[in-house]
Amino acid sequence: MRIQYLLILVILLGACSDTPNDPIGNQPPETYLSLEPDGELRTTTSRQHIHWWGDDPDGFVAGFFISFDNATWSFTTKNDSVFALTLSGSDTTYAFFVRAVDDQGNGRYDSDGPNGPEPFTDENGNGVYDAGEAYIDLGAVDPTPADLNYPIQNSPPVVMFTQGSDVPDTTFTVATFSWIGTDLDGDETIQEYQYALNDTTDPASWRSLSRGTTFLTLFESDGLREGENVFYLRAVDIAGTNSRIIRMPDTSGTWYVKKPKTDLLIIDDYGPFDVSAQFYRTVTDTLFGGRFQGADVFDIKTGASTTSRGIYLPPYINPTFIETLKLFRYVIWYGDNNPTFTVAQLALPEFQASGGHILFTAAFPESAIDPRGGITDFAPVDSLSPNAITFVPKETLAEPDAESPGYPVLKRDDQGIPVAFVRNLFRKINARNFYRFQESTRWEGQPVVAVRSGDSRFILFGIPLHRFDADGTVGPLIHQIFRNEFGVQ
Repeated sequence: MRIQYLLILVILLGACSDTPNDPIGNQPPETYLSLEPDGELRTTTSRQHIHWWGDDPDGFVAGFFISFDNATWSFTTKNDSVFALTLSGSDTTYAFFVRAVDDQGNGRYDSDGPNGPEPFTDENGNGVYDAGEAYIDLGAVDPTPADLNYPIQNSPPVVMFTQGSDVPDTTFTVATFSWIGTDLDGDETIQEYQYALNDTTDPASWRSLSRGTTFLTLFESDGLREGENVFYLRAVDIAGTNSRIIRMPDTSGTWYVKKPKTDLLIIDDYGPFDVSAQFYRTVTDTLFGGRFQGADVFDIKTGASTTSRGIYLPPYINPTFIETLKLFRYVIWYGDNNPTFTVAQLALPEFQASGGHILFTAAFPESAIDPRGGITDFAPVDSLSPNAITFVPKETLAEPDAESPGYPVLKRDDQGIPVAFVRNLFRKINARNFYRFQESTRWEGQPVVAVRSGDSRFILFGIPLHRFDADGTVGPLIHQIFRNEFGVQ
């Protein structure tokens, strides 16, 4: 019996010591796409979100190689990606290939493996693999990649004007346009924009703009003509497909462009209904033998409220309004008790820097002395008195300061609404006092009500000048300012 047990044990041990004559090696993974259509896919857009996965029978999938030509491959550990497929024509078909690779490599980093350098974490940023850096040890690759054809049809681009950018009914020879371009195939497929003025029938009338240009200011030299005008715009994608043409104004109408009549612009920033408009027109018509006769008037007050600007102001102060001012050499800006400081702050410094001359006349509310900025940003004053003169009686005199002799005395009239919100002006160090009120029990001393800049380019009156013409001296005053300060002959 003992001999039989020993014989059986020897046989079992011998069987356990046998090794396979033909072991199974590492098996490659299999790759799958989320779409497995019975036939061809329907034509679609050029932006494709493609999903894939892999299965390894004897290990784990380390990543995937993807390609669009079955020759040049890129490695990724992702299972999906969004591709913007480049369009070379109106219709294109792309073949997508993906093959999984497992993690059973040779246990060392390969810089020239069968699939190129193995991916690694470049910890020191030197661009090459260094010992100790983490890497993916790539093994067997699926010899039969999953693939699928994607028929792509080009989508035309779309262009629209930016909300709130409508050109006013009337402009001078400056106009600005702003737009947004989009494309279902990806905004980067927009190749250029094209615009035309007034005529779209002649192919030569279209002018090209780079795809990055979505804001354009046009001048007379660009084709803005005096009279009725229309601006047309379209986008063109890389396949040469045009968007629908849009126009400004956006109806069958036009906007009117006018050329400056003289080098003087009168800015009407005055709300109350009185003789102010006629007053400044009459005075300027007679200056220097009619040199400024028929000077243009820019109404920036009509339609203005506490929350919106005047309806004739362009949507963009910079550059449109600033460039409009630069069409002129001289500006008379007359305002009421609430002048449009936000516009003046943006526009007048650049106008002065371009060589312009300014006569600014208005009374000043609380916002004028806002420490965050106000009239001190653009006028030759360092500060204003915090307390305003709330009423200026008729026949009050404004007299030239000792720093500015030779100018006429001004007297307040007895017409219209009361004159109020007059403040004592404290000039900047390089400026000069120009006019003061006469002494009165209603205020302390002789408050300064007008100053002039050191370079004589900016004259500021803190009173409405047309209300101080009781003796008819404002016309001669303006004539002297233009001759003595602005150098007009």
